[in-house]
Amino acid sequence: MRKIAVALVLGFLAFSPQIAVAQTHEAYLEELAIEGADTPAKHEALAAHYHAKAADARAEAKRHEAMAKSYGRMAKPVQKGMMQQHCEKLAADAKDEATQYDGLAKAHEDEAKKK
Repeated sequence: MRKIAVALVLGFLAFSPQIAVAQTHEAYLEELAIEGADTPAKHEALAAHYHAKAADARAEAKRHEAMAKSYGRMAKPVQKGMMQQHCEKLAADAKDEATQYDGLAKAHEDEAKKK
């Protein structure tokens, strides 16, 4: 039991610098988004960030579309209709979110080209 605990702690410590770097990078991008980018490199960083967010949202939409299809095959009509509609709504919301992130990415790409 003690060996497992030590292994878990060591494993966490091995990945914690990477987690801290990711969180620091995310915080930097959030600060740029709030305070505003003032160089082409900062605009490009935000554009890449928004492209990644759009890709995540599209993946989320696909997951919910798959769940909606799954629920569509259920025998119980109440669960089928309610859950299928729920997943379809979440998929549509995620697609809309992806479109918005694409727009933000494009705006920052355009701004990076101006400077």
